[in-house]
Amino acid sequence: MKTILVPLLVSSEANASTAIGNNPGNGGGTGGTEIPITVNDPPPSVAPILNDINYITNNANPADDPYSTKGLLQFQKTSISFVKPVPANTEVSLYLGKKNMELLADGTVTNAVTIVNRTAANFSGYTFLVDSDRKYKVFVVAKNEFGISSKELKIGHARNCANAIKTPGTFGNCTDHCFETNQVADRIEIKVKYNLPVDGVSLSLDIAGLNPRTTLPEYIAPAVNLDIATPKAGEHTITTSFGIHEKEYLCTNVQSLLMVDQPFRFTLLKGYVSIPNE
Repeated sequence: MKTILVPLLVSSEANASTAIGNNPGNGGGTGGTEIPITVNDPPPSVAPILNDINYITNNANPADDPYSTKGLLQFQKTSISFVKPVPANTEVSLYLGKKNMELLADGTVTNAVTIVNRTAANFSGYTFLVDSDRKYKVFVVAKNEFGISSKELKIGHARNCANAIKTPGTFGNCTDHCFETNQVADRIEIKVKYNLPVDGVSLSLDIAGLNPRTTLPEYIAPAVNLDIATPKAGEHTITTSFGIHEKEYLCTNVQSLLMVDQPFRFTLLKGYVSIPNE
């Protein structure tokens, strides 16, 4: 754990920018004209006011990522801009961390994994190499002797999660075998459905939500199983769920295994469900 101490907050920009997945940064400004980092002799007592932060995500280079598990979070030179020009010695810092990273009221940043310190005069961009499909935070903090401004981004590089469905949503063919998602308060419910065409023998239907990055049984939504010795024709359903808080991943890998005898059926339904930011 590394703690960075910064001066007491004098003035700050409270709006936070949030974006997840392979989409580019949300762009836009704070209401003023966006001005890239510039050092053109601004008035002597100008506190920094950050505009919204832009960024892009890409897959990592194959040489750095032989197993296709990494992503790039790329902050270009033009990613950071101010409502008004700032002095050349204005400090610009980027902090990358996970969900437990915090920017405290007194300007202290805790639990940062990577810290990049620059000034307005020499900021030329920076690229973070991260694990794909995980949630990260980035704090951008600009400060000089007149004040401090900060932006928080909830960010991640989606690979397996790139095509995850959002809630409410449906995956598969619900006239046959599918699952549906709905949000109730702070929980995501996942219901799997199977329509048995005729009376059968020995139906088994299960569902679980797993970590999207591994085949190991790390459950996000608990496994639930339905076994019926002599199932009747019609719809059969089971439900699992998970809380959205404190999840480290961009999505969960939902798997539903169906086994039926007479008529024989063996099917694995597999799809990804996005985990919202809390």
